[in-house]
Amino acid sequence: MMREKWKKYVEKFKSLGDKVSGVKGITAVIPAVCLAVLMVTVLTGYKTPQAKKYEASETEDISQIKEALAKESTAAMAETTKKNTTKKGKKGAIDVKDGTYKGSANGYGGKVTVNVTVSKKTMTAIDIVSAPGETDSFFNRAKGVIDEMLTAQSTDVDVVSGATYSSNGIIGAVKNALFGTESNNATAAAANAGNAAGSAPSVSKVSESGTWKDGTYTGSGKGFGGTISVKVTVKDGKISAIDVTSASGETASYFSKAKGIIPKMISGQTTNVDAASGATYSSNGIITAVRNALSKAETGKSSTKKKNKKNKKNKKKNSSSDNNNNNKAPAEGYEDGTYTGSAACSGEQFKEYSVTANVTIKNGKISAVEVSSTAKGTNLKQFMSRDEIKNLPSLIVSKNGTSGVDAVSGATYSSHAIFNAVNDALSKAKKNSSSTEKKEETTTEKKEETTTEKKEETTTEKKEETTTEKKEETTTEKKEETTENPDEGKNYKNGTYKVSVTCDPDEDEDFDSYTISMDITIKKDKITEISNITANTNSTNKAYTNDAKKGMVSKIIANGNADSVNTVAGATCSSKAIKDACQKAFNAAKK
Repeated sequence: MMREKWKKYVEKFKSLGDKVSGVKGITAVIPAVCLAVLMVTVLTGYKTPQAKKYEASETEDISQIKEALAKESTAAMAETTKKNTTKKGKKGAIDVKDGTYKGSANGYGGKVTVNVTVSKKTMTAIDIVSAPGETDSFFNRAKGVIDEMLTAQSTDVDVVSGATYSSNGIIGAVKNALFGTESNNATAAAANAGNAAGSAPSVSKVSESGTWKDGTYTGSGKGFGGTISVKVTVKDGKISAIDVTSASGETASYFSKAKGIIPKMISGQTTNVDAASGATYSSNGIITAVRNALSKAETGKSSTKKKNKKNKKNKKKNSSSDNNNNNKAPAEGYEDGTYTGSAACSGEQFKEYSVTANVTIKNGKISAVEVSSTAKGTNLKQFMSRDEIKNLPSLIVSKNGTSGVDAVSGATYSSHAIFNAVNDALSKAKKNSSSTEKKEETTTEKKEETTTEKKEETTTEKKEETTTEKKEETTTEKKEETTENPDEGKNYKNGTYKVSVTCDPDEDEDFDSYTISMDITIKKDKITEISNITANTNSTNKAYTNDAKKGMVSKIIANGNADSVNTVAGATCSSKAIKDACQKAFNAAKK
């Protein structure tokens, strides 16, 4: 239609051209032509045809039009999305023949499969074929890496924060499609099984003197992204300040949560505090660093000024402040020989194993320590095979005992197990242990002989007088005790308590926080029943909650509380929520 109009106007103005053709010089022709074009444009409202109206029969190159539109779209996105820092990649950088390639890799809950289209050595499309194991909300966020890869023309892009597993799944699938690279990504469940549900291991509680030598001490511990360093100030034998001096590898948002445990350590004068929810690794790093600093101040010297000389003598005889959460053997006074000791290494995040120590005593001092264990697989690789652990025996020899030897950061359980095994061996090597027992026996016998006669003479009459009164007193007390409910516990009220707790994600934030509710029955200071466990969340998270329920409820009831019940591998966050609920029920039932 437009072409027919155009032909009419061309013919109409052809005559005009003939009239002006007689004018000499080309300068007379140019104004006439321009005037004709202007009139056509104004009278018809003619517009340049858009690329979308072109048909395949036209002579224009459709691919060029598409490319131009793609450029315009990219430019518009660059203007509206100022936060996009991904650099535009060079087209033709993908050294793969034209075609569509399929690839797969592990995402959060299973295989993620994609189709990657390549044209002129350029990625033009990345399409998700299947991702049955992914959670929609997180997977939609993870898809952001697709635009990143297309823009950068590379698979070397950052994962989407909060959807790490799914992002890695998409990136790995594209790599597999283009280059045949087999991804070593583990699904969340597999990663959890290999590392106790992928959650940070809890820091064990330690015994502390509560009194430290005044001064400023530095220490370090392993956090989420590297080493955390702290400075601890002790004044008047108490912790007065804890300052973080370095934590370059930590994420600011999580680390700010983790630092919330610092006031708790200062107010409680202890490092035995709970990690901050959602920032466990960083919290554990701070706790370990503070303990490392305080181990250098663990002398108790500030409290000795108040003690008299007799106390000092007794302290020399009975010295053993427990810096390693175990009873230290004396630093000297051993019988020569080789002694064997053993200890169990157990924790919530790994399978229990045993540690054996062979300790050789020569000239009353430790001359050699050999350590072996039954650790296998992950325990052997991550803990017992570490160079720092292997170096502990030589440190124990140099210190002539475990006193003053620090636990290895990241392998605290293993360190304490070695200390306990060595001290078990040293306890068998103590001098005069048998003679001490004999002395106690003989002195006890003598005391019994000399005092028996006196007691018989002086107490007969008193017994007759006082026994009547005592009977009356004791029976009265018993009556008072028995009048109370015999089924009632001493510390907690019997009853069923409905509690709700929040299940928070760990550092990966692979799910949104949700609420778990349940009914907990307490009787005689013990949990006797846990029922009606519900979770207001999606089916995936409910599955984890059910796994935690199956693995923990029966054990909690058998134990009477959740204190020593391990979390369920693959459902750590849900397990912790159930444990928190148990504690909340006890708090509600407290008398």
